[in-house]
Amino acid sequence: INDGVELADVRGRNLYHLDKKNPLRFSHENPAVIKAYEDFFEKPLSHKSHELLHTDHEAWKMPNQR
Repeated sequence: INDGVELADVRGRNLYHLDKKNPLRFSHENPAVIKAYEDFFEKPLSHKSHELLHTDHEAWKMPNQR
């Protein structure tokens, strides 16, 4: 982190490069994610997965907000 320096372009290029060469690029192809759904979440978009993996951004505030 460089205070006052915009590095989004550099970060974007680095992330693109890392993603391009990574053999595992999609969460639905990740063996750990597949196993978690098989063992616990039932199926994608199930009620259980929605309740545990999604959040309501209107229902909570950041700790420093009043």
